[in-house]
Amino acid sequence: MSITRNQALAIGGVVLSAVVTSTAYFTDMFGPDVAKGIVGSAGFLNLVLSGVTVILTGQAQQVRDVSAMPGVDRIVVNSNATPGLASVAVDSSQPKVGGADVGTQITLKSIAGP
Repeated sequence: MSITRNQALAIGGVVLSAVVTSTAYFTDMFGPDVAKGIVGSAGFLNLVLSGVTVILTGQAQQVRDVSAMPGVDRIVVNSNATPGLASVAVDSSQPKVGGADVGTQITLKSIAGP
């Protein structure tokens, strides 16, 4: 089984959340001072990891991830795309993502910006 980057980040978040909710157990096992350090550190890391996960799982990244999957032929983007999605559609390194026709591709370039 292959785990994607986003799945690995989500697993990390689950583990850190479990540690944060285990304060009472850690207090019994390690004492209040060590438990406070463990839970505080896990909480901080969980916040950072969650923030990174949100950034990496945006719409544009999701389209890149899906286009890289085996079995996906082409993702067609229309002129209602957000700037992030439009930038993926006009990116030459993303050959499986693009506009339905030349006119849409021109519109997507203007949406994507410079």
